[in-house]
Amino acid sequence: MNRVPHNPHTTLSIRISTNGFCFCSYTASSPDTLLYHYHEAESNMPLAANFDAAWRACPFATNSYNEVKAIIVTEQFTVIPGEYDEKEHHSTLYRSCFPGTPADSHIIANTLTAQGYTVLFAVDNALYNRLLQLGEATIYTPASILLGFLSRHKLSDGNYILAYYHKGKSLILSMRGDALQLSNSITSQETHDQAFYLLSIWQEQQLSQHDDTLFLCGDKSVEEITPLLRQFIRNTRRLNPNELFRSNLLNKINEIPFDLQALLLCE
Repeated sequence: MNRVPHNPHTTLSIRISTNGFCFCSYTASSPDTLLYHYHEAESNMPLAANFDAAWRACPFATNSYNEVKAIIVTEQFTVIPGEYDEKEHHSTLYRSCFPGTPADSHIIANTLTAQGYTVLFAVDNALYNRLLQLGEATIYTPASILLGFLSRHKLSDGNYILAYYHKGKSLILSMRGDALQLSNSITSQETHDQAFYLLSIWQEQQLSQHDDTLFLCGDKSVEEITPLLRQFIRNTRRLNPNELFRSNLLNKINEIPFDLQALLLCE
């Protein structure tokens, strides 16, 4: 395998999901240097072993990176107000929310200072140690990335929901202006199930079908769910990455997931 010329300012960004693995080598000052690789996950392998197989197959795995950013896709996360954020209590708090968390899991805290929240989630210890071997690693979950995105791209002054769909996994953030009201995630391949779940949250949050806004982003499944949701929510809009992020090569690779795009361009 040929070594790709290395720029010390190049960042390795990774998205890790039970569906598959996305790898991006990216230099912000030189957008045309973007390299992207996707590797399908094997359902019968542990996540850490799956990751090793995916990394071995990555064409730019021979590079060394000073900075590594990773997104861990998980439904098991919790958001706590910043005023209650005490590092020594992270593990206890998270495990009280998710008592089935394996004892050797590593609890990660994403502190969102500007928003006043901390997002807690767990990473398999073997995978965590593997990521640290690649370089100085910072680990996120999609909720952290999208909350950061919302602080930089003000979508609305009023009440709204941002719903992100990718390969059967959905993340829903309910907002009142800048304040997070609810965050949750589900896995379902059925469009009607996804729509029912979102509409249930819409009703629970007492949002207006006529005055409040639903923003959708994600893969091609958004095209399938949008007409269904528009029957119930008048202001339903799809976010277009090409309109949100500055124009460069990144926007021309449609298969890069929305949260990974936001990580690359908004961090």
